[in-house]
Amino acid sequence: MASVRRELHNLGIPPLKQFGQHFLLSEAARDKLIDEAQVSSQDTVVEVGAGLGFVTAALASRAASVIAIEKDRTLSDYLGKKFSTSRNVRIVQGDALTIPLPADSKIVSSPPYNISSKLVLRIISSRFRLASLLLQEDFVKRLTATNGSRDYGRLTVMLQTRARARYVSPVPGSAFYPHPKVDSAIATIHPTTADPPRQDERLFEELVRTMFNQRRRKAYRVLSRYLEANYGNQKERILTRTNLGEKRVYELTPVEFVKLSNLIVDSITG
Repeated sequence: MASVRRELHNLGIPPLKQFGQHFLLSEAARDKLIDEAQVSSQDTVVEVGAGLGFVTAALASRAASVIAIEKDRTLSDYLGKKFSTSRNVRIVQGDALTIPLPADSKIVSSPPYNISSKLVLRIISSRFRLASLLLQEDFVKRLTATNGSRDYGRLTVMLQTRARARYVSPVPGSAFYPHPKVDSAIATIHPTTADPPRQDERLFEELVRTMFNQRRRKAYRVLSRYLEANYGNQKERILTRTNLGEKRVYELTPVEFVKLSNLIVDSITG
């Protein structure tokens, strides 16, 4: 911890709250993060929030190529100097939420927690190979939740219709500087093929978002109001083809949301 403090002091910067910066210190957590991604000499790896290069250096010793993204310009400049002689490391200064992710890459990161949702949605929308991420533990529980549980929500559905997430292991606050006020955990995410596939991505996202705004209400009633507001002339036709029974919104499975979305598409285009 002392060395991290010293490096930050020499750079003249404290951990920036607006970037959600907590620097990973634990070698055990770092190695577990990388091991779960099974990083090899054939892999291109993307790291989001490279910080002081603690994870970057370990990745560089295993991967064919490392693309380390860092938004903070001072840290990015520091990383550029630190890895100036590393032929397989490329430092990219910028926002990971706007920088394209290379196809078939592995994402191995301890990213700022304040971009977790947007980052995960961006990852699963890309042609990624797999992701190993160190995130807030409550957030990981949302990714891996089952329908009907307290943690199940919009993000769960969006992820589980495109990927499979797994809770790997908890990571204590003492593994970071400064210590976060929340518990953390490592999770892996593997892409999957949607079954059935979503016919209209925009409509699907809108439907899921709208219905989870009333997650504890009966799904039939929430769907009815959504259809009335958006597809009034098709409302009854669509409702008669559903079989939601007494289920609440949060009890619907990801597949059921996809089927509802596709049913709407078929009804308005058929």
